[in-house]
Amino acid sequence: MISIMATEAKSFRAFGWVQDPSNFRSLCNVVAIFDSASAKHKELVKTILPKLVLKSDGLDDLLMAMNARPLKIKYSHLVGTSFTPRSQSRCNGIIQATVKGQGRDFIGDWPADNFVRWAHCLGFIKYDYTDDTFSITSTGLELTAALEDAEELSKKEHEILTKSLLAYPPAIRVLTLLSEETAHLTKFEIGRELGFIGEGGFGSMPQNTLIRTLAQTTDAKEKNKMKADWEGASDKYARMIARWLSNLGLVEQVKKTVSVTVNSVPYSETIGQAYMITAQGVTALNRSLGKSRHARIKKNICFEMLATKGADREYLRTRRALLIKQLTESKKAVSVDELRLYLSNKGVEATLEAIRDDLTGLSRLGLDIAVDGDKYLCLDKINDFVIPLVSNVAESEIGIAKDKLRENIKHIAKDYLSLIDLAYDPNQNRLFEMKTLELLTDECGYLGTHLGGSRKPDGVIYTDKLQENYGVIIDTKAYSEGYSLPISQADEMQRYIQENQRRDERENPNKWWEHFGDDIERFYFMFVSGHFKGKYQEQIDRIAQITKTNGAPVAIVDLLLTADRIKGQSSSLAEVERAMFM
Repeated sequence: MISIMATEAKSFRAFGWVQDPSNFRSLCNVVAIFDSASAKHKELVKTILPKLVLKSDGLDDLLMAMNARPLKIKYSHLVGTSFTPRSQSRCNGIIQATVKGQGRDFIGDWPADNFVRWAHCLGFIKYDYTDDTFSITSTGLELTAALEDAEELSKKEHEILTKSLLAYPPAIRVLTLLSEETAHLTKFEIGRELGFIGEGGFGSMPQNTLIRTLAQTTDAKEKNKMKADWEGASDKYARMIARWLSNLGLVEQVKKTVSVTVNSVPYSETIGQAYMITAQGVTALNRSLGKSRHARIKKNICFEMLATKGADREYLRTRRALLIKQLTESKKAVSVDELRLYLSNKGVEATLEAIRDDLTGLSRLGLDIAVDGDKYLCLDKINDFVIPLVSNVAESEIGIAKDKLRENIKHIAKDYLSLIDLAYDPNQNRLFEMKTLELLTDECGYLGTHLGGSRKPDGVIYTDKLQENYGVIIDTKAYSEGYSLPISQADEMQRYIQENQRRDERENPNKWWEHFGDDIERFYFMFVSGHFKGKYQEQIDRIAQITKTNGAPVAIVDLLLTADRIKGQSSSLAEVERAMFM
């Protein structure tokens, strides 16, 4: 049963999604921490913890936690704390001591946290909201009973781990995407179809934009760094889940060459992190869905996996968890109107369009939801989990703005709603700039490209089919509290405009202006951000006066609405020029 627990908590731990660990033997050892009868638990108490943890760093507290019965261990005792500098870190957590690191006998607090998440999302341990502790589940005990002291997984261990992974909905989503005929997908192609639509916490790097950027990058070191580091949150999750599936033989990692043609110019790059399903993977997917003689595998869901970032995180988690509860406890299909009334009775208000998008998101999460017109039925059985219901949980102003856009946007993909979250998240500035350029080129009909990097604007766009074509230099700015356009960044835009006017290779050897079309003679500049504040217009006017080039500050909501009008053909690119820059 999905239970509701009233709480006054304002924030919760991060569960349900994992980014780093993939060694199943280490995971097994972590699960064994919670089984007092296991060899690993006894070894930790007698040998490993006394060897690695100083008394001054809390050894006695960790041993007391391990010897307590019933065995429920606090998060802080498991993960420990960080040290500055990291090179001088000491071991002060149980999981830190359990897993060997690279070059030392323990890991840090961040990878230890990821092992907690991994064990939790696969259903081996459970969390108690009342005291911030973890304890082992029946599935966890089944695993620890099968553990063997060997690097290679035994047949029994492999079987238990596979079944647990098949109970994790995002793994089912990845397998389902790969099971389509001849599917050979990169992490970006999987990530774009994983999780909730239009949220920065489930963002995916635009693959076509990335391919163009990679192909135009001549520095091999910079290109390798881009391939390794440039990815959105969903891309990371897709990569991690695919690695688990690969380690269990359910998918195979196979390089893929991706080709893109822009302005009749072909670009190709090879993506190493691409995957194909194996025969064992097809069999496992069918097993999870209850095909043939197998019973459908019950799925593990937790409250925290239903939203990961932003001011609306707890509101969205609550709304979606309640939707799952109603869908799974109803004996027949439920209409969107009925779901809205149910939410309202629980104190959660939502629009019909937001609920529909949530239901689509739950399917993209990996749940099997049948749709009949405007009625929905969850075909999966869900293992028990807790919904910590916060009193007076309400949507933020940003969330309300997104909901209004859901109802007004009819033509562009709702995935672009994630730009609103990205516009306020400085940690995802690169994804914001790439997604903005993708919106303008792929949805609005502009030509152009993402640039970024040293001594280049974030991107350029231009027209090619107007009677008089124009180009725009673009700078995107992700700021949590809005953007005031400081003088230093205004001066940077002024320099880009003047470089484009002079086009002197000696002034800037990277010649970024060559990405404009040959016949463009009229240029503008544009800043894009969540919203603007302060004396930003003074800086816009100053740039225009010095460079004799008009420009505009564009809030992301306005850009989305403009893009929707362009794609719906109620506005033309010429009309946009007149309205925005003239």
